[in-house]
Amino acid sequence: MADTSPTTPQADAETGRKRFWSKPAGRVAFWVCGGIAVAAAAVALIGAGQDSGHGLVYLFGLAVIAVLILFAIAAGEAAGQTMRRQVARNTAPSTSELGYAAMDGFPDPVLISDQRGAARWANAAYRELARQAGGFGQSFGLPTVDRLWAGSGGGDGTVYRLARSAAQGEAARELLPPLDLGEHGVRRFHLEAAPQSNGLVLWRLAPAGDRDGDGAGVLSDWSQHSPVALFSLRPNGDVPMANATLRDWLGLGEGVALPPLKDMLTGDGARRVLQTRGGEGVARIDARLKARDGIESPVAIAVEWAPGEPAAGRAVMYGLSVTGAPPGVSQAMADGASAEARPTGRTLDDMFGNAPFGVVRLDGADPETAMIEDVNPALVQLSGGKALPGIKFCDLFNWEDGRSPTDAFAAAMAGSSDPAEARLNRDDKGVYVHLAFAPARGGKRVAYVIDVTAWKELERQFSQANKMQAVGQLAGGVAHDFNNLLTAVRLNCDELLNRHPVGDPDYSELQSINQTVARAAGLVRKLLAFSRKQTFRMETLEIGDLLSDVSVLLRQIVEETVRLDIKHGRDLPLIKADKGQLETAIINLAANARDAMRDNGGGSLIVKTSRIDADAVRSAGAPNPREGDWLAIAVTDEGHGMDKETMEKIFEPFFTTKEAGKGTGLGLATVYGIVKQSGGFLFADSEVGKGTTFTIYLPGHEPTEEETSELEQAEVAKTVEKAPADLSGRGRILLVEDEDAVRQIAAKTLVKRGYDVVEACDGEEAYEILEDDEEGFDLMISDVVMPGLDGPGLLKKARDMLGDTRVVFISGYAAEQFSETLSQEQDVSFLPKPFTLTQLAEKVKEELGQRSE
Repeated sequence: MADTSPTTPQADAETGRKRFWSKPAGRVAFWVCGGIAVAAAAVALIGAGQDSGHGLVYLFGLAVIAVLILFAIAAGEAAGQTMRRQVARNTAPSTSELGYAAMDGFPDPVLISDQRGAARWANAAYRELARQAGGFGQSFGLPTVDRLWAGSGGGDGTVYRLARSAAQGEAARELLPPLDLGEHGVRRFHLEAAPQSNGLVLWRLAPAGDRDGDGAGVLSDWSQHSPVALFSLRPNGDVPMANATLRDWLGLGEGVALPPLKDMLTGDGARRVLQTRGGEGVARIDARLKARDGIESPVAIAVEWAPGEPAAGRAVMYGLSVTGAPPGVSQAMADGASAEARPTGRTLDDMFGNAPFGVVRLDGADPETAMIEDVNPALVQLSGGKALPGIKFCDLFNWEDGRSPTDAFAAAMAGSSDPAEARLNRDDKGVYVHLAFAPARGGKRVAYVIDVTAWKELERQFSQANKMQAVGQLAGGVAHDFNNLLTAVRLNCDELLNRHPVGDPDYSELQSINQTVARAAGLVRKLLAFSRKQTFRMETLEIGDLLSDVSVLLRQIVEETVRLDIKHGRDLPLIKADKGQLETAIINLAANARDAMRDNGGGSLIVKTSRIDADAVRSAGAPNPREGDWLAIAVTDEGHGMDKETMEKIFEPFFTTKEAGKGTGLGLATVYGIVKQSGGFLFADSEVGKGTTFTIYLPGHEPTEEETSELEQAEVAKTVEKAPADLSGRGRILLVEDEDAVRQIAAKTLVKRGYDVVEACDGEEAYEILEDDEEGFDLMISDVVMPGLDGPGLLKKARDMLGDTRVVFISGYAAEQFSETLSQEQDVSFLPKPFTLTQLAEKVKEELGQRSE
């Protein structure tokens, strides 16, 4: 190309002289002119003696000839140079040809295509790369980039995104998957797409990590595709930069904005990471990553904050799996690969890495001394982050219960079918696990750790239920005989009190016997309530009326330092329960609240009712409550409260926190049994130093027309004042009782009152009497539980012979089905044992009075 730099005249002259003397024609002209000058000088010397005029003419002519010759030679030289320049210009390559020639020798593969993707031109490096990758195949046309990567994981997604950017007039760059070139090895490239002005697209394959000779490119590629995620962090939770590994876990392409940390992590993971700002050194946080395809995976994040303002954090995130990636991501990667491309060993690693139980590989055969070599994420979480490589395996467990590792591991190591049982050493709670061991390669051992905490809790509950069932069966079995004995003692004591009235020397001793019998009877009732064997007579109740009736007794129970406040809710549902038993439950809760506030000098006792739905009952902890309305009765005190250990035992029989002699431990057990037998639930909420709330949940009841009528009649009956009772009367009574002492004293008492009494020692004898009797009976009093034919069986069998005879059942224990019968049979009444002579006489008078009506 011509030199276009500026020059001076002196420089031009000097350049002309050099060019003139550098040519052969210039040298010839010089010598010709010199010869003519010599000839002219000779002529002048020869003609000096002759006429001077002729010599000058000759000399002038020679000079003219020399000048003409010199001019001709110079003109010819100039014309020749001009012709040579023209020829040179006509034969030189064009600028575009020079550009293509330069790109053809460019070391990076380059391809030019149209916007539709059709290849137009490629340089030698690209053609060589296509030959090595086998991209030509059977076709002689140039292969596109996606065809080159068709056998190495595919690059069509990357090419599509870059082509779309180029069509929009924007240059873009992405990293392609590794390209397998067979014997030429594996190479990695960055693909760049640059739009051209003529509608073409220039594609350049820049080798990844090979651009810089000092290794900086290799380091950059290593950080981008390291097995852990690297990212920077701002104090507000924004993530300005991240490597390709994190983008791959999140399913984000290069150039897509990174979401804030709170959108990457579930729960309060982001908050806990940001709270590490201001601390010293590196902080480690366990969290869960919202990976691609909606998969949540456990990860660990190590973050360090740079000092100064604005503060910036550097973080490393690694997945808790053997693959280094979050388990969900590694599993998705494994699922997306073909079966042929998935090595068997890696598949097994992924399987145990994602197992729902703990798997740990030890560095030796003896688990008592071995260290942890590798561990899966499940055990890391189960151990509260303590199960990490390099930790002694035995240190994961709590041996404070007296067991040694040798005893715990012996059975499992011996190949017994029974696994070893241990408790993990955690700060928050004890986690019980079963251990199983298996040999591994190199004399090592693998341990499988299975969480059985829930199973142990069910085992405890089952054992507790069995214990309570045994107590209930014992109470139910003993109650009948014990109540018979108490009834005989009480009736005879009443008979003696009639003979020894107040003022008699024996009156105080007889009264003491009577009170002791009453206390024993109350204890038996509590046992029956706990075992749910007491006899219930269910009726439709309005809780407002019930609380109004029991409030008088409640005010007598609580002390002057306790303020009683009853808060009635609105639109309360009706319930179906035994009124007396429900009153007993509320009174027991109030008595416990009074005792709890006594040490604090008093407080407020609040009884609050409200209407709730099944969801609220379910939220309180009730399993499968029936749908519909529910009634909640909350009894709240301001006592000393209870800790967690006490709360777990409060409903057990004979458990009490009171001093010896001040409590039987059956109060709450009684309440629990009453509520459960009423079809409800009982829960307690307590905090040490603040008080306790017991809440009774009872299902609402929709009354029938008959039940509504009975409620109205009961309201009217409240306004009628009862006349003084006259316990004498007339009528024929069939008394059926298998306990001789009870039957004899009861019959003797009724005869004194003017009744005609026929005795039967069991159900069979009573049935025979009914068959043979022609007069009929006005009232039948029968025990419920008897050998052979029991009371309900007698009623069913002799229903036709009884006619309109009224029936009164007496018992201290009745089966559950009898409670249902009693609730359904409105003509049948019940008198619980032990009863007094007065109670028996009143019941007989009441039933015979109803019969006469």
